[in-house]
Amino acid sequence: MSGKRSIDLSKVVVSEAALAKVPARLAKRYGLLPVGLDDGTLSVVLADPDNPLGAMELESRLGLRIETFAASRPESVARAIERYYAGADGDEASTALAALERLVNRAIQIHCSDIHLDPEEGVGIARMRVDGMMRVVSEYPPEFMADLVSAVKVAARMDIAERRAPQDGQIVMESLGESIAMRVAVVPTMHGEKVTLRILATAAVAAELDRLDALGMSDRHYSMMHTALEQPYGVILLSGPTGSGKTTTLYAALRYLREPGTKHILTIENPVEIPLEGVNQIQIDGDRITFAKALRSVLRHDPDIIMVGEIRDPETADIAVKSALTGHLVLATLHANTSVSVITRLLNLGVSRELTASTLRLVVAQRLVRRPCPHCVVQEPATEAICAEFGWDPAAPPSVSRACGCALCGQLGYAGRFGLYEMVPVDRDLRDLIVTGAAEDRMADFAFGQRKLATLAQDGAEKVKAGMTTPEEVRRVTFIGEGEV
Repeated sequence: MSGKRSIDLSKVVVSEAALAKVPARLAKRYGLLPVGLDDGTLSVVLADPDNPLGAMELESRLGLRIETFAASRPESVARAIERYYAGADGDEASTALAALERLVNRAIQIHCSDIHLDPEEGVGIARMRVDGMMRVVSEYPPEFMADLVSAVKVAARMDIAERRAPQDGQIVMESLGESIAMRVAVVPTMHGEKVTLRILATAAVAAELDRLDALGMSDRHYSMMHTALEQPYGVILLSGPTGSGKTTTLYAALRYLREPGTKHILTIENPVEIPLEGVNQIQIDGDRITFAKALRSVLRHDPDIIMVGEIRDPETADIAVKSALTGHLVLATLHANTSVSVITRLLNLGVSRELTASTLRLVVAQRLVRRPCPHCVVQEPATEAICAEFGWDPAAPPSVSRACGCALCGQLGYAGRFGLYEMVPVDRDLRDLIVTGAAEDRMADFAFGQRKLATLAQDGAEKVKAGMTTPEEVRRVTFIGEGEV
């Protein structure tokens, strides 16, 4: 057996192969959770690191080297054992419903954002998206996969007999006293029905969104966001592709704004992903309640702050901007690739240049990058090629992180994510450029050239230099070209 370093179980990707090595009764008896299996070494986390009896028995029984870790929160081990071994005793383990429960339990434990049940030729594959990346977690015989899909459809109150048309629904499950809401989508494919379960709300996710200053913003970017949120009226627009953390930033901003308890806050969302205490949240419902209809209605309720999940049509854009003009602070998302292109997109939706210039306070583009796993990350000098790519002096290369992979991160090399940001406050000079019809390139030159604001790539380069992420991650989510960093 080897030493007992302390780890946070919520940051560990638990291996199915490791779980299969240890019976549930032993895990529960000794308060240990197997988390990784690599080259004959089984990694286990102990609730009581001063009691090695369970690890010693495993070493004797399995003939494997046991590497032990202490849980940073001892009570988390028992909770994790319940999640991972749910339904592992008795006949219940063979049922599709128990398999669904185990999948959800595991997804919550590793902070998975969505579960995919994919039918393929001769096999069913369960995948999970963790830190934005897909990974296979289980394989099932085709017959069992069909039973699992049926169990999902029953739980989501879908038509179980309909197998040729897409269906949508929602599941709310209780998992160890925690309410788990999931959006469910089913679509027919060549080999059967594919299911995607999007996890919408958990206490763990809500806890991570408590602070606006915990999202990865630099001091300068946090100051820009803080200043914009303190304005009595205006529009703050966030942009980025699906899965870039826009909703996370919006929710954190709302948590910040609600704290004094003196503001009336209303949101319009599709769907409401996380319930927020002290905030009135409205869910879009097809044609009956659209973004535009809901926005017109909420203005009659005298809000101070309005959050619009997405501006996607001219009518919503027009009402949102005019709401800011009449004394409301409006937060919203808009699909665009860069911060400055948000302005162009708003103009393309038919908002006048004058109205755009007078109401915009801050435009933001963001992406999510992964953090290196703290248990296996290696620091090494940046290569000459990396220095050239990121604009660093090759004669004095900074140290950069390299993701290696270990049993605790599922050999991924990463654990957790944070944001890269590109923010452009709309000041008097930029308002003049908008009103006079300046091209997007001219506005970008002003923001990032004259004002020396950081682009996404530059923000990423600084965070690579700080050891927060790797060059590969920044390269993956930004367009780094000659002269951009």
